[in-house]
Amino acid sequence: MLVSPAAEQTDATAAPDAQAAVLAASMHFGGALEQMIRDRTIQAIPVAHIAPDTRPDMQQPRFLPLPEQLVVDGQPVSEYQELVAELLTLGDSLKERQIQPIVIFPGTSNDYPQARYLILVGQRRWTAAYLVGKPLLDAVVVDPPTPAERVHIQYVENEEREEFSDMERAWSLYQMKQALNDAPWEEVETRFQMSRARRQQLLRMMAFSPAQQRRVALLRLQETQVRTLHSALRSGELTSIQIDGILERLHSIVTERSSSKPTDEGTEEQTAPHFWRRSPIDGPTVARLVARARRHAMTTATVAPPRWLPPLHEQIQRTCQSLQRSLPRLETLSVADIHSLDATLSQLQTLTQQARQRLQHVQIEEQSSE
Repeated sequence: MLVSPAAEQTDATAAPDAQAAVLAASMHFGGALEQMIRDRTIQAIPVAHIAPDTRPDMQQPRFLPLPEQLVVDGQPVSEYQELVAELLTLGDSLKERQIQPIVIFPGTSNDYPQARYLILVGQRRWTAAYLVGKPLLDAVVVDPPTPAERVHIQYVENEEREEFSDMERAWSLYQMKQALNDAPWEEVETRFQMSRARRQQLLRMMAFSPAQQRRVALLRLQETQVRTLHSALRSGELTSIQIDGILERLHSIVTERSSSKPTDEGTEEQTAPHFWRRSPIDGPTVARLVARARRHAMTTATVAPPRWLPPLHEQIQRTCQSLQRSLPRLETLSVADIHSLDATLSQLQTLTQQARQRLQHVQIEEQSSE
């Protein structure tokens, strides 16, 4: 049963063996984050007093919906069933033992009014704790980072994780560019120690719509796996609706292939079924789906009518209108005019019958070839 964490706890309790725990956390995080948490203590903080930063330009790059988006009326949202199952397993392991603290800094949240701290590192563990109703989390409180520090720390923290996707890396690139006040891409590449070619590859994935980007991130698809997909979208070979259909099919494939994946052990992040760790989709699978969609688009595409057909339609319609107007006046015609008009109408009738017979013959041939 999913419950909200208790909010009545206070922020005062210090975790045992604080110095050893901080040392272990420093070794785990390394880099810039190590400098931030040095000489800090690990505290047991109420989960209700912690929140992710939900501001659009400050959200962590790693895609993870909020708890209320994952579970509605006590039931996992169908799209996130496997993810919720993994988080619940992670939450149960946190109840037994939390190996690494999360890192937070003082701040408030409009979405979570009780929050006194915002998450710098550890939103996944916080979400898992929230879902299982764990009241406290071990956390290190640091000074608020600058936007560039935040993006860099979160990128480095996630970069070596197996489930960190290229879509999330592309988001990180844009976030860093914004954090650096729209600095040139060369500076962003330097911050991430990334080549220009790699940066360009990742940014091509931004051709997907925001909803498609979230789906690609949720499926943990890498750029090489979906290259044919975003290439077909950028070139106009496939429509956005067709892309949605392919992504839906990929989700079904992932669900089918991931149901029996083995589990690993070692950290809180490795105790769950790992539906979302690495996508079982490969590039050839995506390429086949794209090729199939292209063929379907070609066979169902509306062929532009030949240039002579619209004028013929107009001429026939004008003739029909003229005949309609002439019907009341036919009785006033002379015998010679009657014979002349009757011959013309007879010729028109013969040609009309021949045209209709040919059209029917073409329809029969098309139906027999399907």
